[in-house]
Amino acid sequence: MNGPPLLDIVDVSLSYRTRRRVVHALQAVNLSIAEGEAVGLVGESGSGKSTVARAVLGLTPAHIESGSIRVAGRDVTHLTEDGWVGVRGQPIAIVFQDPLSYLNPVMRVGRQIAESVELHTPGLPVDARVRELLEQVKLPVTCAVSYPHELSGGMRQRVLLAIAIACRPKLLIADEPTTALDVTTQAEILTLLKDLRAQLNMAMLLISHDLGIVASACDRIYVMYAGRTIEWGRTASIFEAPAHPYTVGLMHAAQADRDRNGRFVTIAGEPPNLTGLQAGCPFVARCSRAMPQCTELMPGPVALQLEHAVRCWLYGAGQSAAATGRNGAPS
Repeated sequence: MNGPPLLDIVDVSLSYRTRRRVVHALQAVNLSIAEGEAVGLVGESGSGKSTVARAVLGLTPAHIESGSIRVAGRDVTHLTEDGWVGVRGQPIAIVFQDPLSYLNPVMRVGRQIAESVELHTPGLPVDARVRELLEQVKLPVTCAVSYPHELSGGMRQRVLLAIAIACRPKLLIADEPTTALDVTTQAEILTLLKDLRAQLNMAMLLISHDLGIVASACDRIYVMYAGRTIEWGRTASIFEAPAHPYTVGLMHAAQADRDRNGRFVTIAGEPPNLTGLQAGCPFVARCSRAMPQCTELMPGPVALQLEHAVRCWLYGAGQSAAATGRNGAPS
């Protein structure tokens, strides 16, 4: 990676607290994104992907216990609500997976886009900017007078994109942007994201459980499991030689591989309960290659090749999680 990262998450641990329990949603998570780079974040539901996205923008009530989040060199780990105003929208904008939950159902689409224009680019002719944004996301200008329920799912997702890029962000977080869309519309949204990145020189964090989507859209990939980043590297390297047993299982599931009995390959067992801190690897109970030390200590990152690393005892001791260096790399 050349130059300082646009987003730099270093050893972040974060917990949700209720009256009865504490949920350790993220544990020593590391992730970095350079300017103009597309990075994928994958893992099954509940692995912590969306929590990472929300933590980057201060949109979670959870308590960050340790680690740091830096945006364009600025430490935003413990910003006040007023401080987040200078981060949300510019330099980082986010698009969520369910547009109907985030668009105002009683406000016309054009007015909602206009609000973003007025807030982040004051002084521009608002109506002209709204038309320009609709054209950029490949929507008819007539959509400006529509209400969200009058548009299809794919069109609503494009409206969210228009609101996001109105902020002129340096980094766009796309949290499951193709969920619940048909295959054709998914492809259109992904093509649109690619085009917008090129036009605006915009970096992207693409969050998905669909490995095929991140494979076609991302330069690098981080794999999450039970609140931890367990493997990361160049997209080609991850797909050609997945290292962690969990990543291997995800690949088999994505490719619909079958075992010797002709059944689809699945990952046995259930994800761990995150209400308790686990000393060892969180995947140990589901791993067919587990060793005694897997239950005792979470391995530190082991570099397999240039820009490909894994946290797994199969590849050596690495360092303990407590001694992990910056960006998950060995100190």
